[in-house]
Parts: sequence; C-alpha cells; structure tokens
Amino acid sequence: MNTTMGSVVNNGVYNNMTLNETRLSDLGLNSQLDFDERFSPEKVLVDQYVTPVIYAIGFPGNMLSFIVWIQKRMRHSSGCYLAALALDDLIFLCLHVMFELQTVWRVHALDAPGVCEIYPIFYIACQYLSPLLVLGFTVERYISICHPFKREKFCTTKRAKIVIACLTALSLSMSGIQGYIYTYNSNASDCGPRDELVTAQPINFLIVWNMSIEMFVFLLVPLNVLFLNILVIRELRRLSRVETQQLHGRGQKTSATTVMLLAVSFYQIITTLPVTIVYALYFEFPSGSSDVPVSQVLQDPQWNRFFTYYLIQTIIKEYGTTHYAFNIFIYMITGKLFRKEVTKLLCMSKLCAFQFKVPVTEYSSLRSTARTSLRLPNLWVSVNGHVEKEKDETKV
Repeated sequence: MNTTMGSVVNNGVYNNMTLNETRLSDLGLNSQLDFDERFSPEKVLVDQYVTPVIYAIGFPGNMLSFIVWIQKRMRHSSGCYLAALALDDLIFLCLHVMFELQTVWRVHALDAPGVCEIYPIFYIACQYLSPLLVLGFTVERYISICHPFKREKFCTTKRAKIVIACLTALSLSMSGIQGYIYTYNSNASDCGPRDELVTAQPINFLIVWNMSIEMFVFLLVPLNVLFLNILVIRELRRLSRVETQQLHGRGQKTSATTVMLLAVSFYQIITTLPVTIVYALYFEFPSGSSDVPVSQVLQDPQWNRFFTYYLIQTIIKEYGTTHYAFNIFIYMITGKLFRKEVTKLLCMSKLCAFQFKVPVTEYSSLRSTARTSLRLPNLWVSVNGHVEKEKDETKV
C-alpha cells in the first residue's frame, strides 16, 4: 500500500498503524524544504528569522561603506580594496535573497532557463572574491609594514585596482563551471545539478571539484591571511619596542588603517573557518536509512545524529554569512575618519560639513620614523611611499 502523508489521515485522525508502517521513502516529499519542515523545523526557523536580520544590517551597511570608501579623500589603495569588498558583499546579499526565496520561502526565483545556469556563476564568484580581497589587502599591509622600502612599488592605488580586477577575473573563472553543473530540468520544472554529475561513479566530479576549490578559497586563503597577520603583528610589536626605547617610553600608536584591516581580516577568518570545518565534516554525519518508519525517524540514532549536525550546520552557516554584512561595525569602531565621513554624508548642511573637517592622515599614512632627541623634521611616509613633512594637525 502506497501511503503518503495525505493517505494516513482519516477524517483528521492519524491512523497510527499505517503511520508506523509508512517508510520515509514513501512520504513523497517534493522538496528539501518539505523534508526540513517535517523533520527539522528548527532549521527552517533559523533560516526564516535570522537571515532577515543580517539583511537589515548588511544592505544599508554595505551601501554606506561603499559610498564612504569611494569618496576622494578615502580613495587610497586600502580604500580601493575596502570599497570593492563592500560592493562584493552587497552583490552577494542581493543574490542571497534569491537563494533564500528559492530554498526557504517556496518562491521559484531560480526555476527558469538561463537564470538557473547563470545565477550560480555570480553567486559563487561573490563568495570566492570576498576572502581573496581580504588576502589582497593583507598582502599589501604586510609589504607596507614588514618591507617598507618596497611600499612605493607595490602599495599604490593603481596596483590595487589591477589586483582587484585580477581577483575578480579569477573568482569568475573558478565559478564559471557552475554554469555547466547546474541546469534547468524542463520535465520537473526545477533547477539543480545535472543527474549525470550527481550519480557519477566511482569518482563524483561534482564533489571533487567543489571540495577542492572551496578548500583552497575558504581554508588555505584564510590560513594564509592569518599567517600574514601574525607576521604584521610581530613586526608592529618589534617597532613599538624600538620606538619606546628611542622615545624613552613614549611609543607611537599603530596606524588606524592597520588596525582596521587587521580587524576586518580576523573577523572574516573567525567566520569563514568554522563554516569550512562544519561542511568538511558533512560525510561524517550521514543520513539514516530511508526504510525507517516515519514515526521512528526522530528516535533513530543515526537520523537523530544527522539532524543535530544539520541544525548546527545551519546556525554556523548563518554566523558565517555575517561577515558579508557586519563590516560596517568594524569601520565605525576602529575608524575615526570613517565615522566623520559617515556623519558628513548623513548631515548634508554646510555647517555640519565644516564642523567635521579632519585631516586625511588617518588612512593614507603610516609613521615610519620616530621623533629623536636631535629634533629632526618629523616625516610621514604614505602607504604609497611618498615622503612629506608632517603638518601641524592633531593625529586622529
């Protein structure tokens, strides 16, 4: 007897005997969402209530960040990377809305020829580009701090724009194959991976490709960022000790740009690595048998273990998504000039604009020489390597 959930209801009363005999494979669930709502409703609730909060912060935050970083006074090399990062995060959130509509809210936003094939290319490329941009400005900051004599050659606005363009092309090239992997099935009127790739044996190309690329982007890249950050921090501590000795206990503060970039990169590391780890453990928590009676699924040890992992995976995934939305908090906390620019944008009067006029040195300069007892002219070396005399302005 083929019993679906509709057939086990008799005048509003469940037939317990039929329910006990119904196998999971006989339920006839039409989608992953049907399965989640039936057996893992907590996972659906997390998706439905946490993601909108991320959107509420991420959309205005990224738009505001992008507008600030493209201002003339903020358009130094580090600002180029941060503007690109804000734009990438904004595009990702827009594409993520379509993904959520498709998988959580039953809106068939992707079930159309062409859209099904093109969408994953850009959706996944945006995910790849974010850690690569962080790696880009981390390498620049490493050169600026640890190899200051190479700063003029490598840490320029022009070179930053070239690197951003190359990283964008690299991300699109790595995600381009997704246009082949995903296809619109006209018979089922849905979008998904090609059947021949899903069922391929003995080597599943889909799994091998995705795991290889994602281990590179979401594991090796963050680990390299972490390693470079450690080198930068060590060098800053060494310079601080030297300056303290030369200035008799009055060391100079670390550049505001360096603090901000370190904070952004560390935040991406602590949000990316947990997601990578939990997805890498996917095969350690296989689902249970489809022959288990429906009434026993939640009591089955293997299914119960799978649903616990499934819920944890969803929570960590939402946590990982925050790095596409919460950078605005880092900018506001660590960047005094950024806060001033935001205030000027939000307060359009001339009086307000005059009130918040501040020097540009916070994000365009890095102190590289200590004040000495000989009273030599104080010099600032910009991140582009150009030397200029320090102006009589308050350090921000």
